[in-house]
Amino acid sequence: MWRSTKFRISSGAALLLVLALLWGAAPVVPHVLVAAVCHELGHLVVLWCFHVPVEAVVVTSMGAVICAPNQERLSYPRELLAVLAGAGVNLLLAVIFARVSGDYLFAGANFLLGVYNLLPVQGLDGGRALYLLIAWRTEPFTAQRLAALVNAVVLAVLLGVSAALLYFTGSGLFCLVGAAGMIFGQFRVAKRERKR
Repeated sequence: MWRSTKFRISSGAALLLVLALLWGAAPVVPHVLVAAVCHELGHLVVLWCFHVPVEAVVVTSMGAVICAPNQERLSYPRELLAVLAGAGVNLLLAVIFARVSGDYLFAGANFLLGVYNLLPVQGLDGGRALYLLIAWRTEPFTAQRLAALVNAVVLAVLLGVSAALLYFTGSGLFCLVGAAGMIFGQFRVAKRERKR
């Protein structure tokens, strides 16, 4: 089913990996990468179960993007399951590795990746899940507007909290860079949407 699936790593993702290694995160990077692979496998397994072909997997600085155009033909509950499967796998692995093996580093990587992806921000699983939930209960136009509003509020709060953390404690630069990166990603998504 996926023999022709293309796999690509963007230059932004490669740069982010190099920056993380230069920043001294080498002991953590393998755990995060394995957690990210488990996350994407969660999505892929659900899509496979629903017979949705995957055209490409692109690793970006915001995470991986699975290109499966037929996913939007799924019912709202099925697409919601496919969207939430990645974070679900991460949170399940976090509990298993913290409780059973005591590998708190891998458990923590999974927990943070799962929670991060559940943020209701466009481009993340949580943003898509929020849109699907609202569209399921109302209709797509209302869902798009409400999801965009929540997206803007969450990004503003993240940026504000990150800046305050940096100002008052002198730490939190990584959070501030992450929040700014998410906002930059929003502009890129909006620019791409306008070209369509």
